[in-house]
Amino acid sequence: MPHHVGDMAPQLLAGESVIAVERQHVAVLVPAAAVAVVCLGVPLVLIQLVPSHLFGGNTGMVKAVADAVVAVLVVGWFAIRVLRWRCQSYTLTTHRIVLSRGVISRVTESIALDRIQDTVVRRPFVERLIGAGSVEIQSAGRDGTEILHLVPHPNRFYTEILQAIEDYRRLGVTPEAVEEPAGPTAQRRGGL
Repeated sequence: MPHHVGDMAPQLLAGESVIAVERQHVAVLVPAAAVAVVCLGVPLVLIQLVPSHLFGGNTGMVKAVADAVVAVLVVGWFAIRVLRWRCQSYTLTTHRIVLSRGVISRVTESIALDRIQDTVVRRPFVERLIGAGSVEIQSAGRDGTEILHLVPHPNRFYTEILQAIEDYRRLGVTPEAVEEPAGPTAQRRGGL
């Protein structure tokens, strides 16, 4: 049963369906939130420390405009971080794992289930405390290992991947199982 299926699901192939869609744990936004609080708080405090009358003029309007500019910039920056988080997803389908990211410019990669050679879940102590972990996927034909960082409920997602691979293989949906066209090559193989 799919969970967290959203509007960011990839284009599906014929006969393919979505099993699960995950995005990184919301904890990835904590550092950005901390930076936003500091970048909002420090300038606002400094602006308020400016005297209300400076060089014979009232600074109230200038301080209000400066407060507004700082607030808009910081909130806008944080909103972009949230949007980036929201637009990154890990989609498990009946045929592949699709990794999507990007807001304006989208990047989509996929790993075919029949190419996956090894899958590992890593859950350091801090990630275990928040219910997250990393899922590492090693596949044939790719450079190195693809790491899905801070996946919520990584053991569940790992199990879903393993079950999808097993179902894919059990149903015989592999390149070797694709029916070959009739012709001299097919007849020659059949006669050997």
